[in-house]
Amino acid sequence: MHPRLIPCVSILAGAPVAACDASDDAPGSEAASDAQGATSEGAAFDEDAVIARALGYETALTKVNVEARPSQHGLAETVDVWVDDGSLAAYLSLDPDAPDSAAPWSADALLVKTHLDADGATTGLTIMAQGDPTSISGGWWWGRVDADGTVRETGQVGFCISCHTPREPQGWAFGVPADNRD
Repeated sequence: MHPRLIPCVSILAGAPVAACDASDDAPGSEAASDAQGATSEGAAFDEDAVIARALGYETALTKVNVEARPSQHGLAETVDVWVDDGSLAAYLSLDPDAPDSAAPWSADALLVKTHLDADGATTGLTIMAQGDPTSISGGWWWGRVDADGTVRETGQVGFCISCHTPREPQGWAFGVPADNRD
């Protein structure tokens, strides 16, 4: 079991979204509690298994970008994007500059951004995983985890949802520009 820091819940419906910044990541900011419900097939969404899978990103996922990208999260200098092999084609179909691109996500899609410091060392992860039956965001579950595995936020995390809502028609994901793909 992972140590948890569960901040209070505060999701503002209909609030305008300007950008995701470091102020969204302060303790007590917009974050929701764990989502551990049953799917329509009866299987439970296991966030501990998703977190373990995400922490194994270097061997279990495919890095999508060639060069680290500037972080829009305010949590790191730069980020790398990792995707599970079953969702790689869907992710690569996304064009961050084309609002009509959409990805057909698998039922267990996993997208991970590794937060990198100025030296390129991983300091944490942001996680998007499909399969949350309690989701208000197209089945996506969200998480933020430190590099040592300490869980900071999970479930329907407000700052994740507010930033990704404009990409709802594209399956909630942004994609990586074609000129920075591996």
